[in-house]
Amino acid sequence: MKSLLILLTFCTSVAYSQITVTNITFPKVGDVLKTVTTSNPTSPVNVGTVNGPQTWFFNQLNQGQRINTACKAPQTSPDFVGFPNADLLITDESGQEQFMDVTSSKISLLGFGGANGFLPVAVRVSFSQMPTYRRAPISFIQSSSSLGKFNLDLGTDIIPDSILATIPIAIDSIRIQFSSEESGVVDAYGVVKMQGKDSDVLREKMQVITDTKLFVKLPFLGWLDPLPLLGAGGVPGGLGDFLGQDTSIVYNFYSATTKEILVSAEFGLDNTFNSVTFADIGGIISSTNDPKLNVESMTVNPNPVSERINLSVNDVKVDQYVLLISDASGKIIRADFENIQANWSKQIDVSALQTGTYFIQMINKNRTQSYTAKIVKI
Repeated sequence: MKSLLILLTFCTSVAYSQITVTNITFPKVGDVLKTVTTSNPTSPVNVGTVNGPQTWFFNQLNQGQRINTACKAPQTSPDFVGFPNADLLITDESGQEQFMDVTSSKISLLGFGGANGFLPVAVRVSFSQMPTYRRAPISFIQSSSSLGKFNLDLGTDIIPDSILATIPIAIDSIRIQFSSEESGVVDAYGVVKMQGKDSDVLREKMQVITDTKLFVKLPFLGWLDPLPLLGAGGVPGGLGDFLGQDTSIVYNFYSATTKEILVSAEFGLDNTFNSVTFADIGGIISSTNDPKLNVESMTVNPNPVSERINLSVNDVKVDQYVLLISDASGKIIRADFENIQANWSKQIDVSALQTGTYFIQMINKNRTQSYTAKIVKI
């Protein structure tokens, strides 16, 4: 009898405390999603344990980089021609566009267009396997999975000369192949306290595996792995740092009323905290910067230069960057990829460049920070 009473009490508590997240939380045309991202909260982010009811104290989530994304009709973008079945366009302030297919139970990502984090030109890319952006209904306990895959093909007209020069055989184009696999379970429920408000939530624990590969297209041979061609030098320009497989654990907290995911905290497999993105639900958020491109100068020595140039930046914003060197006409002749953790310096051999003026730009993946310089090659 005692066991029965305990079971009834538990079931009553579960029924009382849980919510169901429905498709009324799906973004729609006209919405503006307001989120803030930080990798340095004022105190650790404790995601709790399984089951519930629980209380998560997230009042330390009150600062970071603000990101506003607008939900628009897809027909407003010139890239709509590539996604005629899209129902929703989500675009951020950097110009990145995501085209969505919306049903009553799921929003799928068809592809993206507009600006991008690294390439100097806009591209339009369609997913061959469409990942799930949002789904409904969400309830405790519920599992989910999602697969995503796309190829980004770049012609030799926009591949930097520095990369082309390292491949001993003439190539037609290169392909960056990206895939993602997500599997999760809604394993906890309770209340999130954040920005002076209490929100009933469901917590989802998700494993995210991403894999990035590089291929080159050779005349008559088709797409091949370039590593045997490149030899001991490997992939040029630091691009190899961005290839390979990566696994992370993401905890998503959903409310039944907020269009944004209320809190999304990312950790490494070793439980190392990476970053957290949270909704601006109207509380006080301080030290928040809009994600507009901040341009600063880098130190160059010597300049003019004949052989080797030294570049440096003090107090660099920690991030992943691409370093571009272009000539006076705007043609990119070199691209290096940099994982920057602290003060940064690099020596570059420019002896092969023709006499003239060149421009150097180092820009982070979200296009919020840029360091620039102009050099004269003699």
